[in-house]
Amino acid sequence: METREDPELMMARHLIEAIERVREDIAKVELWAYAVTGFTRPVPDYGPGEVTVWLPREQGGVLDQARDR
Repeated sequence: METREDPELMMARHLIEAIERVREDIAKVELWAYAVTGFTRPVPDYGPGEVTVWLPREQGGVLDQARDR
């Protein structure tokens, strides 16, 4: 014998489940929107003379000198 759930309770349960799915989707959208905002900012200006690129050997030498002081 089959017991049928009250249609109002069944509709309420489906509505609650749908609202929970929407909340989860909103959280995901907010996360992605926050992550993507970093790409909308312009790259800061810099001059080639202001950028220092150290090779590992040079960096090790500088760190050794700083440690010996």
